[in-house]
Amino acid sequence: MNIVTRRLATLAVSVTVLAGACIYPFSAHAAEMDVKVQVNDDLVHFPDAQPFLDTNHATQVPVRFVTEKLGYALQWQKEGDQIKVILNSSKHTITLTSGQKEALIDKTSVEMDTHAEYQDGRVYVPLRFLSEVADVPVQWDANSKLAILNEDGKHHAPDYQQFEATAYSADPSENGGYAAYDFMGNSLMLGTVAVDPSVIPLGSKLYIEGYNFNGLPVGGMYAYATDTGGSIKGNHLDIFIPGSKASLKSFGIQTIKVYRLSN
Repeated sequence: MNIVTRRLATLAVSVTVLAGACIYPFSAHAAEMDVKVQVNDDLVHFPDAQPFLDTNHATQVPVRFVTEKLGYALQWQKEGDQIKVILNSSKHTITLTSGQKEALIDKTSVEMDTHAEYQDGRVYVPLRFLSEVADVPVQWDANSKLAILNEDGKHHAPDYQQFEATAYSADPSENGGYAAYDFMGNSLMLGTVAVDPSVIPLGSKLYIEGYNFNGLPVGGMYAYATDTGGSIKGNHLDIFIPGSKASLKSFGIQTIKVYRLSN
């Protein structure tokens, strides 16, 4: 079908998913997560600053995204060169300051194994300390460098699936003879992936890792499932990579891990 018909066919899906917003709310380069965090069955999306292991081998996470999922309300204030963070929940009030190991749980002073950090305008807090105060068990999946917080008290497995991945270019021969647009009418760009909608719904946010190719971010990348393909069936995912059709042949077929991110 022509490109106009193709776009009309996806209008209802596009309106539902986009709601007038930009289709790519994050950059494919905002990835390379040395450590990932999952709360119950949801991988936490960190739009820019990423979790990391500090010099004490403790997992440090950007303060906002995990604490919200654990039910904390966040306040902060600058104190000299450091940041004071106050976290309030129905159980406790936690006060900590970047660069200091001492923290307050309600009015009781405690010493953490490591300290909160302030880097590049972001505050990072020790994940294990937060989970212990909130009485949330943590599992560590070494194979995926994934910390799983069982906030609901149940055991949760790493929330990823294995997929076979291939790569495609903007060449019309790889896009049904059309120009460089995905199924939803957006220009193809790094972060676009083609999926089987019966397996991964169109518009889904993803984090993918396990590939090996020079044209992709090292370690892993965020992606958006906005394209389809006649040969994309089941657990098969096609990754758009800028470049010529010939240059992508070396990608071949690779086994990758695919995480679904909550919208």
